[in-house]
Amino acid sequence: MENFNLKDIKHKKIHFIGIGGISMSALALILKANKFFVQGSDEVANQEVKKLLKKKVKVFVGHNEKNLEGVEVVVVSSAIHDDNVEYQYAIQKGLMIIRRAELLGAIARLYKTVIAVSGSHGKTTATAMLSEIFIAAGQKPTVHIGGILNSIGSNFKLGNKKYFITENCEYMDNFLSVFPDVSVILNIDKDHLDYFGSIDGVKKSFLKYAQNTKDGGINLICGDDKNSKILKGCKNVVRFGFNSNCEIYATNVREYKPGFYSFDVIFEKCNLGNIKLNIVGRHNVLNAVSCVFVSMICGIEFNVIKNAIENFSGVKRRCELVGKVNGASVFHDYAHHPKQIEKMIAVANRCKSKDGKVIVVFEPHTYSRTKYLLKNFAKSFKGADMVILAPVYSAREQESDGLNSNDLLKETKKFVNISVCLNGYSEISKMLKHIAVSGDIIMILGAGTIEKLLELVVD
Repeated sequence: MENFNLKDIKHKKIHFIGIGGISMSALALILKANKFFVQGSDEVANQEVKKLLKKKVKVFVGHNEKNLEGVEVVVVSSAIHDDNVEYQYAIQKGLMIIRRAELLGAIARLYKTVIAVSGSHGKTTATAMLSEIFIAAGQKPTVHIGGILNSIGSNFKLGNKKYFITENCEYMDNFLSVFPDVSVILNIDKDHLDYFGSIDGVKKSFLKYAQNTKDGGINLICGDDKNSKILKGCKNVVRFGFNSNCEIYATNVREYKPGFYSFDVIFEKCNLGNIKLNIVGRHNVLNAVSCVFVSMICGIEFNVIKNAIENFSGVKRRCELVGKVNGASVFHDYAHHPKQIEKMIAVANRCKSKDGKVIVVFEPHTYSRTKYLLKNFAKSFKGADMVILAPVYSAREQESDGLNSNDLLKETKKFVNISVCLNGYSEISKMLKHIAVSGDIIMILGAGTIEKLLELVVD
């Protein structure tokens, strides 16, 4: 249904299969706010489902053919298996089937200026930070984020039709359905190899995406990222980074307290001023620099940008300090890729006490990613004192699609002596409560349901 018109479904009953997904729930609410009739189903009543119910969206818990009674249009995401009973019923009945990415693209076409944030890592935080700036500047953007922006307690905000700020995921080429005016490409890394096959496949997909940027638009890429060099020949490329060869870059980067950084922004050889981040991690300096550029070209003054970034409190499940256990600080992050794990362990080592330990709890996300990046995952744990592995979160897969946590444990032991694989959240909780002491940093990492562990662990 590529390039379908939203007018074609305006007065039809629209059903979202997997409506509790972070993007699916936001898109459903955007349609509802625009007077579309939406409903949906999901396997469990998660937090997003509960929010939808509060917004008077009809949601069925569990998938069943009966849920599609009177439905004319079905929206599905890449997380829905081909054998899903509702999906199969929609095919059999000849219902109009729209992919999540296609719907996102159609919604984006409603707006004058589309700002899309993509990249293998950091896109949720950067999209959220950018949204915060535009909201603070009174621009009233409509935003679609792959996480919960703390300041608004939501993954979306309805604004006017001038700006649409969206996170744009590359999996299965989903981001190719959006044609941005401003495309922010934070980085390119080896991921989703069950679909792309190799890093070359990933790079070619990002190249296609950069070529989708509208005539007269801008491709903002990271000049420090080696894989992003493939994009240099695209139209209207601007580079950001730490390197002075970039058009906009961060310099005088300082750690003003453990894990927190300040920096000066240089744009067109002019020092715009200093920014002091309110979220941890040196990697967030790059996210902030990209947001400064986009905001400035949209006419927002630097002082407004600076204030918004310095007040930015982050996104849930993104290096979020969630509490303590036995005096040890517990952080939770969505990290499910080796590079992300490395960054979180670097943060932990900056924040722990002199004699403290870095304890990592990791729930691998999909068997295929565990298989393709096995050695990279194992190496990424090197800075930790202890690693606890949970069972793989299967998502859309079967175990035969790759490797499991015990396979990862064998490799991890080559780099971290104290490594174990436990059967579930209850066992992990008991171990953490037994070994954690004041001064330790516990990093609970994963993109599955690992957040449930927090209920068992945090004091």
